[in-house]
Amino acid sequence: MKTISKLSILFIISILLGACTVNLERNKPVEDDVYEDKYDVIDRGPVKGGSIRLFTTPVDTLNPVLTNNVHVQDFLGLVFEGLYALDSSQRPVPVLAKSSSLSADGLTLTINLRENIKWHDKMPFKAEDVVFTINTLLDTKINSVYSVNVKHIESAAASGNSVIIKLKQPYSLIRNELTFPVIPAHHFVNEKLTDKNSKANLTPVGTGPYSFNSYNAKTGVKLRLSENWWNAEASASEASNNSSAKGAENLNSDVKKAPLKLPYLSNIEIKVFNNINSANAGFQARDIDVLPAQYGEYRKYIGRTDMNLKRFESRNYEFLTLNIKKGLLTDKRLRNALNYLINKKKLVDEAATGIAVPAELPVVPNSWVYQLVDFNEKDALGKAKEFLNQSGYVLDSKNKYVNKTSRKALTLKLIVNQENSLRFNTASEIASQLGKSGITVQVVKLSWDAYKNALKTGAYDLALSGYRITSVPDLSFAYSTQEIQSGLNVAGYSNPEVDGYLQQILTENNPDAQKNIFTKLLNTVLDDRPYIGLYFLNDGMMYSKNIKGTVNPYVWNKYNDITKWYLP
Repeated sequence: MKTISKLSILFIISILLGACTVNLERNKPVEDDVYEDKYDVIDRGPVKGGSIRLFTTPVDTLNPVLTNNVHVQDFLGLVFEGLYALDSSQRPVPVLAKSSSLSADGLTLTINLRENIKWHDKMPFKAEDVVFTINTLLDTKINSVYSVNVKHIESAAASGNSVIIKLKQPYSLIRNELTFPVIPAHHFVNEKLTDKNSKANLTPVGTGPYSFNSYNAKTGVKLRLSENWWNAEASASEASNNSSAKGAENLNSDVKKAPLKLPYLSNIEIKVFNNINSANAGFQARDIDVLPAQYGEYRKYIGRTDMNLKRFESRNYEFLTLNIKKGLLTDKRLRNALNYLINKKKLVDEAATGIAVPAELPVVPNSWVYQLVDFNEKDALGKAKEFLNQSGYVLDSKNKYVNKTSRKALTLKLIVNQENSLRFNTASEIASQLGKSGITVQVVKLSWDAYKNALKTGAYDLALSGYRITSVPDLSFAYSTQEIQSGLNVAGYSNPEVDGYLQQILTENNPDAQKNIFTKLLNTVLDDRPYIGLYFLNDGMMYSKNIKGTVNPYVWNKYNDITKWYLP
């Protein structure tokens, strides 16, 4: 079974048991778009030219594999490209890669690169550039956010216009990790790569739709349209062939992507702000045109009539951990009854004030994996009553569930860390819903240390928890027996059948076979129900109304479709 790296464990645990406070007003629905006619900009169709303004906090470097600034990572995604990119369904789509194949033993991935691609300095893109990038990320002296993307790679070598990647163990989901930006080897000849402020690291050269123009530490970065962008020159026949993508229904197949047109916007300016709060003020003052915001933050923009708001699922997943080791919830029938009694949509509307989407699993609902299961239960209440009856509970004269034999009321303890107001609101709504159904839930707010201790000792029935999911739909972190020790498998869930499915998914190269294994896995864990999924929080993107065209951000690509934006 694959073991998640220590870096990944710390990253996810920090969110899993995070104590950040989110102050939210309740019972105020959030609209998808803010709109009023008087601020409309007349749109007569796409127009070439123009400039938009993005933002960043102070730049640490302009080398995409060295920066630790997420905002720098975002805008450098317009300059650099990866071998693959994730589409909205979490499938890896070839970008600099043209095609790839895994060996029968699952240990060798051969990637055939696109031909005739040039860097912005006119030098040819080569397999050696990919090898250089991978070796850079494998270097333990390089503290890169993308190092985790190569944790399954043993080595990489160039062979003509192909890259031969040797894996440490069979790993069929490897393409999901090959989304890191590729950097040019020739750009760093006689340069110290680790010096973030070297000339090479402050004058980036990529293959993307926009090229570097200038940088000033105080005022920001300027990008210009790359007139010879390779993706805009792809043939019409390739577009026709790629648009079908039939049969590529899984992560271990190359899903084709139609080539793009040359972007409409000529220039992009990235302005520097001291922090996210000053960037918010800059957007309010119309000093920038686009502003990403995490859940809760964009609510302050409701009522503004001069901007548009787009929401999309974030990576932040909230759920109930159930005590499956001791107490009442060792009975999975009772666990399933609770799941059917919680109205997730109402929970989102009441507790998360409309800034989330209901979810049953730690996989974004738009993912192809999530779509393998039908969650539409027509008679949830009936199923809940059936499970409760099977587990020995009936309604008494006061409409409270009691044990058939002892007549003891069904009462559960739900713990939540007191620092997190969003989770407390969620816990209160869950208690209210279950209370109306006849089950008493005692919500207990605990200090952070007391909360962690309660999880450790099992002094709870239900606990509100959260994950920050990764780009790879490997669910080992939540359901694998091996991850009990790491703390990621919070419930301490163990099922040999599930462990087998998790291992098979990582070694199965046939798309249809892997899809079937995923389906079996999901159905099994949903039946065992060690957790009750609640929702994914939404992130948001705010746009000036001057920006027109296709605007569809998603969790893996905030600036998706920027090549289709224009200013009328």
